[in-house]
Parts: sequence; structure tokens; C-alpha cells
Amino acid sequence: MDQFEAILRLEKGDRDAFKIVFDTYYKSICLFIGKYITDPDQVEDIAQDVFVTIWEKKIRFENCSAFKSYLYQTAKNKSLNLLEHEAVKKGYQEKAILDQKTTDDFYNLNFIENETQRLIHKTLKDLPPRAREILTMQLEGFKNNEIADKLQISVYTVKNHKASAYRYLKENLKLADILVLIILYMCHKV
Repeated sequence: MDQFEAILRLEKGDRDAFKIVFDTYYKSICLFIGKYITDPDQVEDIAQDVFVTIWEKKIRFENCSAFKSYLYQTAKNKSLNLLEHEAVKKGYQEKAILDQKTTDDFYNLNFIENETQRLIHKTLKDLPPRAREILTMQLEGFKNNEIADKLQISVYTVKNHKASAYRYLKENLKLADILVLIILYMCHKV
């Protein structure tokens, strides 16, 4: 069952379809919510609540983009609701942070960043294990010499694995996915 078919079957209460959608988007939604909420437990609670909402409402989506928009907008709204609730509890000190995070710019930039990360991580899964490990370490902020020390290989070997991984990513990231991100970015600028 492909992603869009799973999304369509959600409205019929298909548990297998829900599992596919959940497994595909859960980590991305947690990362997205993490831009708003810093407590990891609250992030997971909100992410789960987002998927419960999708399961209960049984909305029909015309395409994957409509589903993703609804998914991320629901995550944004639930995150902002929590922030507003906490702001009331803590007083008006947190109001400035809330105002910044409620802007469309903040939402759009984080949506684009998350979708880019999701596409890269999806493509990373297909890399040879050593190249994937090295590239993942680099994405986590490790320098070439730190990677080489940690994996007990030469810096030259690290550079070679990174070069082959970048070639693979460049060849295998779908042009359509990249164009969607560019269009989203351009719409954000207008």
C-alpha cells in the first residue's frame, strides 16, 4: 500500500493504513512540534494527539499535499494551544516567545525544513551502512576528524564515504520532491 492509498483509507478507519501513515510521519511531526515545544514528553503527547485527531475525524484528503498541510497545521495549532495555556499559567513573560512562534514565517520555514529533513532521511536509508553512518554523524555536527576518530578510520576514508553519499543523495532525491520544497519556499517569500 503506497502513502496516498494509506491516506485515503484513513477515512474508512483502516488500522493498517493508520500504522503506515503514523510510521511515515511521526518522527517528522515530533521534530516539527519540537520547534514550538521544548519538553520531549509534551512533544510526544502532542504528536500522538495529532494522530488521534486524524484517526477520529476521518477526513478525506484529495492528495498527499492536502494531508501534509492538515497534519502540520494540526500540530502547529495543538502546540500553540499548549504554549498559550502555559503562558496563562506563567503570566505574560512567555507572551513574546508565543508571538514570535505564531508568525506564518516561523511555521512555513519549519515546515520546509522538516519536509527537507524527512526527504533526506528517507533517502539516507538506502545508502550503504558505513556511508549512512558517516553522513548521519556529519548531520549531527561531527567534524571529519571526529568521525574518523570515533569510527577508527582515516579522515580520507571519511571524505570518500561522504563524497559517494552526496553523489547518491543528489542522484536519488526526487526532482518532484525538491520542486515542491522550492515552490513552498517561493510561496513563503510572496
